[in-house]
Amino acid sequence: MKHLKKTLSLALAVLLALGISVQAFAAVEDTGFSDVDAGAWYAEAVMYCREHGLMNGTSNTTFAPESSLTRAMLVTVLYRSAGSPAVTGTDNFSDTMAGAYYADAVLWASQQGLVSGYGNGLFGTNDPITQAHLNLIFQRYTSVAATENIPGFDGSSRHATRAQVAAALMNYTMFQEAASPSGDSRILVAYFSRYGNTDYDDDVDATTSASVVVEDGQRQGTTELIARMIAEQTGGDLHLIETADAYPTDFNDVVSQNHQEIANGVRPALSSSVDLTGYDVIFVGYPVWASNTPTPVLSFLESQSLSGKTVIPFCTHDGYGAGSSYSSIRSSSNGATVEQGLAIESTDAASSERTVANWLNGLNLPSVGTGNTQPQGETAIRITIGDTQLNGVLYDSSMARQFIAQLPQTITMSNYGGREVYGGIDQAITVEGEGQLRFGDGDITYCPSNNTAAIFYSQSSRPNLTMTVYPIGKVTSDLSIFPDLPSRVEITFEVIS
Repeated sequence: MKHLKKTLSLALAVLLALGISVQAFAAVEDTGFSDVDAGAWYAEAVMYCREHGLMNGTSNTTFAPESSLTRAMLVTVLYRSAGSPAVTGTDNFSDTMAGAYYADAVLWASQQGLVSGYGNGLFGTNDPITQAHLNLIFQRYTSVAATENIPGFDGSSRHATRAQVAAALMNYTMFQEAASPSGDSRILVAYFSRYGNTDYDDDVDATTSASVVVEDGQRQGTTELIARMIAEQTGGDLHLIETADAYPTDFNDVVSQNHQEIANGVRPALSSSVDLTGYDVIFVGYPVWASNTPTPVLSFLESQSLSGKTVIPFCTHDGYGAGSSYSSIRSSSNGATVEQGLAIESTDAASSERTVANWLNGLNLPSVGTGNTQPQGETAIRITIGDTQLNGVLYDSSMARQFIAQLPQTITMSNYGGREVYGGIDQAITVEGEGQLRFGDGDITYCPSNNTAAIFYSQSSRPNLTMTVYPIGKVTSDLSIFPDLPSRVEITFEVIS
């Protein structure tokens, strides 16, 4: 799948620059549907979806704008919008039918991590899609706020109307069309989780050995939760490693089976697949089983050509750390460079955004989709806030050099959202390359939209930005001073000679 989050984030910036907003639904002359008035707020969205083959009417003359859309219909629409890519394998849902119109779409959506079903092997094929679930699926699919500013849409448990779905799809697709894709993403976040590979009962919860967490009514494993954090912060694509045969629900049986598989050199067959040709960096996540790596993860690695690639493990555990799992990852990653991994206790997973961000910031990952690496040359700077002095660096880039030419400079900065301080600088900087709508803790960035410099200090609950920023440096000192700063503060930047 194309690197959707990056592509759509770029598209959002393009549309904002053109003055196009997600709430602007234009009037049309004739919709072609007897139940869609040309003056209705959703008329343009209905026509757009019909003309682009995303949604059809319920008949030749009706659209049923206030009716609901089933979960199977929604993933089919998203599958079409992605170009109906070829899929292999089978899904793990008991209420889907092979050969049905939605079969490939459900398999694709499951493999992409967009849907996980209700538990107990149920997808809810014919259930109406709720606003909450529609919101969650779009959040997993793209960083674009496709469901914002749609009349009557509040993200609740009410069903989403066909008109609202059409509006969200138009917003999403317009952003996609406005983007200038730079190619396939170069980072993949592959993960294995018991949740998604075990047929749990509906009432399974986070108190079980499954380490299941609930987000907006959807259940997911703690390893999946960490995988999504990594994907959000790196812009990587998600891939669920799925086995052809489900694992037992009893964890002791799982451990016993894994012991036998390791002892006998068994590599379980997988039902999911992904082409790694376009990826340079592969994050591999898993829960630690009996101090080792689950064998399906080894199946995934050993079935791939990893020469020249970088493999980075991450795992969740019940308090005993990574065990010998990193060694197993290295042994199975033939030809790859294996970097230092991250181990997170399952009970801490939901609050690990900052831990993940700090780990990622230390990995020196390549820039996604550009073919360039982060500038290696650095200029040391001092950052003075009152009586406190912090250290930082500015990168060896054209944009950073333009900022250096303005130093020393004292900037009046606002402390915003519990995540950043920002303020206007003396002279505008000519931007180069592609900006981003995400940040890492400690990032020093430039925003051309309002000619501001910023220091980001906390991933907070709002890691996605609405304006494109360009990283030009990084604070290398501890960031603990920033949350307690006043709403406006004088900060001086100067080069250390």
